[in-house]
Amino acid sequence: MKVNDDDKTVQAMDILVPKIGEVIGGSAREDRLEQLDRNLEFKNLDKEKYWWYRDLRKFGSVPHAGFGLGFERLIMMVTGVENIRDTIPFPRWPGHA
Repeated sequence: MKVNDDDKTVQAMDILVPKIGEVIGGSAREDRLEQLDRNLEFKNLDKEKYWWYRDLRKFGSVPHAGFGLGFERLIMMVTGVENIRDTIPFPRWPGHA
């Protein structure tokens, strides 16, 4: 996630629905190489293993963002079903995955 200039908040959002929870979540991707390098250092990750990702930022990544939609939660919201287990089209449980 992209850290704001105040170093306390990030560029992200969630759409929350009562009794369902988070239906959509999204965030901006970090496009500043310097900030990305600081994050790698802070998390003790090897910069060499992320060479390809760093090159994307170094040679011209554009600012961009993305989001994810929880399909089962959307179905809950539209249909009024109260339990998310009843909206999963291909349920899994131990021994039957």
